[in-house]
Amino acid sequence: MTVTYRLIALDLDGTLLRTDHTISPHSRRAVARAQAAGIHVTLASGRSYASMRPWVQELGITAPVIGYQGATVTDPASGVRAFQSVLPTDLLGEVVAFAREHDLSLTLYSDDMIYVEDKRHSDAFYERWFGLPWRIVPDLAAPPTEPLVKFILIGEGPQLDAVQPALVERFGGRLEILRSHEYFLEGLALGTTKGTALAWVAERLGVRQEETVACGDAGNDVAMVEWAGLGVAMANGSDEVKAVADVIAPHVDEDGVAQIIERYLLNGHGEA
Repeated sequence: MTVTYRLIALDLDGTLLRTDHTISPHSRRAVARAQAAGIHVTLASGRSYASMRPWVQELGITAPVIGYQGATVTDPASGVRAFQSVLPTDLLGEVVAFAREHDLSLTLYSDDMIYVEDKRHSDAFYERWFGLPWRIVPDLAAPPTEPLVKFILIGEGPQLDAVQPALVERFGGRLEILRSHEYFLEGLALGTTKGTALAWVAERLGVRQEETVACGDAGNDVAMVEWAGLGVAMANGSDEVKAVADVIAPHVDEDGVAQIIERYLLNGHGEA
């Protein structure tokens, strides 16, 4: 039986955003055509909604938007948070101790602010990757009282490769641990993934699981690629996400997302 796909979730970095951090005209037109055909298009990123907003506006996204690896879902029409999971504060002391023990840069994230104890990176680094203002605090184990949604440990690739098993051993079963980038190890509330957030959005929109498509390129996309009716990994993606995908899309710099939309959601109709 042929499935009509009604919802597609797109990761940003390495999936929809090319290596120059822009959306190609081809991909932009494909997204517009899908929305004009009544298909829900959403973004699913590790970024905050605030840093995603320019692309939400550029694409005219109206479906709930998934941010912070699934920790938040935001209604783009109102900017109101429709869903949010919160990092358990009773584990922060252990997380801070782990970061210090392994000499890793640690950042904590609230809805619209980054907190650091020791600012090791340039303003340009924070702006490029996180798009949020940052604040230095004396002790990350005693952060501000506002809810925190995730943390990131930042380090060189080989350093994080060596540390990741220890982090999982220490916090597995208590936190969701994922590798979102060569330089980033992230921690969220247990059960928080892009997959659980996509399931929430699909239910909210009245879309069945088999009618969903998810496209991603990294370990933080595995849960939603695995959950979706059609899971898509980018050719430039990690082996981890490719292993759970139903389809491998062309490279992000070859308009892989546009080609997937045209083939699977627009019934094979490419650009005229």
